[in-house]
Amino acid sequence: MGGQVAHLVGQLGDKKIALLTLVKCKVGQKVGSGMKVFWVSKHLAFGSALRSWQDVRRLHGVGLTHVINLRSSRRYRAKLRSFHRLWLPFPDDKEPRPAGFYREALRFYERAIEESGSKIFVMCHRGICRSASLTYFLLRASGFTHTRAKRVVLRVRPCAIICRAYRECGEEFLSRSRK
Repeated sequence: MGGQVAHLVGQLGDKKIALLTLVKCKVGQKVGSGMKVFWVSKHLAFGSALRSWQDVRRLHGVGLTHVINLRSSRRYRAKLRSFHRLWLPFPDDKEPRPAGFYREALRFYERAIEESGSKIFVMCHRGICRSASLTYFLLRASGFTHTRAKRVVLRVRPCAIICRAYRECGEEFLSRSRK
């Protein structure tokens, strides 16, 4: 069974270019090569890692200004230099994250959304677990209920996994920081 695909096409001068491809998939389903971007709000998206300069142009083309990179690899760091960026290198090991992880991510996100016209992209390797889980956390920190944040993430990426360990650590951080 194939995934549902939607393409966002834009103009660059007189050329028509693909800006973004959204794919709804099932776990384990091959969705093709290339970066995937899933928007959860006007200012926040998550997805898979950029791999090429074409991906960099696509992110700029849709107005993304900030990137939270959750990949452990330094391989694509040069491609991120044209964005405001935060590197939080953690393996996708499904283990609890320290409070500092959430503190840095939230500080970066809150500063970014204060800037006019900013758009934030959270990326991991495949755009399924780490980026989806951190996006869930950022939505919760923005006032979304647990149910609504989960629903929003899964609506745009049905195969996303909001990891229990990541979710629980994020919720604990939020409950402590609100006191």
